[in-house]
Amino acid sequence: MIHRIRSSPTTGKPSIIVVADADARFAAADAIENGADDYLEKPADERLLHARIRSSLRQIDARLAELSKFLPRNILNQVLCDKNLLDKPCPADVSVMVCDVRGFSRTSERVGPVQTITWISDVMNELSRIVLDHGGTIVDYVGDEIMAMWGAPIASPQHAVEACECAIAIQKAVGELSEKWRSTVGGDTRMGIGINSGLAVVGNTGSTHRIKYGPLGDTVNLASRVQGATKYLRSSILMTQSTASRVDAKLRGRRVCSVRVHNIREPVQLYELGHCGKQDLSAGCAAYELALSAFESEKHAEAQDILAELLLEQPQDGPAKLLMLRVIQSQLGGAFDPVWTLPDG
Repeated sequence: MIHRIRSSPTTGKPSIIVVADADARFAAADAIENGADDYLEKPADERLLHARIRSSLRQIDARLAELSKFLPRNILNQVLCDKNLLDKPCPADVSVMVCDVRGFSRTSERVGPVQTITWISDVMNELSRIVLDHGGTIVDYVGDEIMAMWGAPIASPQHAVEACECAIAIQKAVGELSEKWRSTVGGDTRMGIGINSGLAVVGNTGSTHRIKYGPLGDTVNLASRVQGATKYLRSSILMTQSTASRVDAKLRGRRVCSVRVHNIREPVQLYELGHCGKQDLSAGCAAYELALSAFESEKHAEAQDILAELLLEQPQDGPAKLLMLRVIQSQLGGAFDPVWTLPDG
């Protein structure tokens, strides 16, 4: 009965208090173990019953407030129906997004700790709102970085798309945040975002004192490395082929390069999210991929010609400038390597 009440979408999230005869204590204990909130012996004092109900509701509200900080509403409702949902470590197919505020240390030195906290708190509040609005679970905050996850604790076949759409929404919001804080922090607010999809073990990686629900494993580590690659490749949003293969061409954008990642045997293909969704950039994306293919086939002159024309039209294209540098280095006799090695740090 208790399980049916808890799992029913029509009953909400009620407080369940068992009222039983004194000789039915064992049955009452079983009821509490199966999800009841409290127990009273018959005849139950009405004032005491109301007090127990109010206390139980306060506990539910406190749990709701805590969980709503990192779980979207649709997932939160299911978690409240199953109190053990977050406590069961299990494998899951997920998409992990790592978002980092660029230039945080320099800004902190420039404006001081008090103003830095006010600024970064406002930025993280906005990023958190966007993540939750896009159905994501907030995994952690580490300084100037936020990690989010899609696909757990409730499975979603569209988790890669949801993560990508969230990343695009964040970058759109960055413009408003930058405008809001530019005069205060003395520069633009910018983000670097990395996304990876794959298997991870998800569960409470925190403690009984403080829940930290999230994923562990190579999928998470690679998402973090991809975020770091945005700095070197001068791109705002990058994703792995594992994520790119799950979204349509408009989101997938262009393949940027193949990179070596520590402790991963095969090179990782990186894609630039959404860059080619803008009509005025689609031709440039196609040209870049032609140049990249030419470079990887050691057709350096062909790659250089394509890149030269591309950079005339889009001189601020970071990946194109880096690719041109590699082409020129190879033409000057440098060691040719189609796989890029990312610098440390």
